Amino acid sequence: MQRRQWLKGAGAAALSFAGIPSAWANGAATAPRLLVVLLRGGMDGLAAVPPIGDANYAAIRPTIAVQNSLRLDGSFGLHPSLKHLHQLWGQEQLAVVHSTGFAYAGRSHFEGQDVMQSGMPKPYTSASGWLGRAMQVARVAGGVSISIPMPLILRGNPESSTKFPNWMPPLTPTVADSLAALWSKDGLMSPYAAIIRAEAATQRQGAMNRQNFANARSLPELGRLAGQEMSQPQGPRVGLIDFTHGFDTHASQGADQGGHADQLLKVDQLVQNFQAAMGPMWANALVVTVTEFGRTVAENGTTGTDHGVGTCCVLAGGLIGRSKVYADWRGLHKDQLFEGRDLPPTIDVAAVYAKVIERVFEVTPAAIQQQVIAHKPHAALNGLLI
Repeated sequence: MQRRQWLKGAGAAALSFAGIPSAWANGAATAPRLLVVLLRGGMDGLAAVPPIGDANYAAIRPTIAVQNSLRLDGSFGLHPSLKHLHQLWGQEQLAVVHSTGFAYAGRSHFEGQDVMQSGMPKPYTSASGWLGRAMQVARVAGGVSISIPMPLILRGNPESSTKFPNWMPPLTPTVADSLAALWSKDGLMSPYAAIIRAEAATQRQGAMNRQNFANARSLPELGRLAGQEMSQPQGPRVGLIDFTHGFDTHASQGADQGGHADQLLKVDQLVQNFQAAMGPMWANALVVTVTEFGRTVAENGTTGTDHGVGTCCVLAGGLIGRSKVYADWRGLHKDQLFEGRDLPPTIDVAAVYAKVIERVFEVTPAAIQQQVIAHKPHAALNGLLI
């Protein structure tokens, strides 16, 4: 099996929660909420947020350049699939960091996805993720991850656990009781009997068939579920939606319509559903996208794009300082591109996530730099969050 086939067969999306406050946690009900969306496959920042003010854009992408973008400012537009995000722009609740990326240029999905979750410049050098480390440093209690296995980005908080919904028949009380009896004298296993019994009871109340399960796991519906859970006073402070494939557009990428546009529409619906479900808590919430790398600036011979380096990062919510495209833009002339082919990461995306951690978890910049995620600060990010 080829690696790309394995990636596409890994499932559509998964939702994880972490940082579920205890009943006595100070300010738990009003603490900021953070939803992180992993866009695996390498999201094309030049399609999501096209540089409409760059004269080279249309020429270098004769087939797949976005034609009818939603205007942001004189330099950048928004893909027409992102209509709700465009409404947020008008409400001063959308920010884009462009020409950004991690300190990784190997263009490998597996390595890049390890870097985007671990926050380390070299792949496979950490068993923990930058989000998990941030919660540990901030002493945010662990929560429940609805995925198997625990996503790397959340690892580092030892109190987190995993949970995964499925369409299979739930465990019967008889079987649960039998397990409890079997494990009663086993010091290692016996504590799990009560957990399994309680979880089986919960599953029996909300059992679903295969079709309902598939619908519930769609990206927009996961956004709604995340909002429903995270808007509760004692709900999780952190949500993670892992969009496991869809942005690896080597062929027939499309422009205003097509494969990439379809995936962006799902992201737009995800944010819309999350905002609606959050209600008043949206004012104290933040949605942040993460992807392993961008795509090549020029389209290839099959009207797609190949693995690149720089891309864009989208942030939405009530914690946005003001609607703005934050960029250290060098242009799309070949002389300004990374290795003559890729959008250069002129702003370290790790610095963006450092800003998020500082605001959401109230961790000091020094602690973030030393204990969470090393990064290169950039003056262009001033005012990103309030």
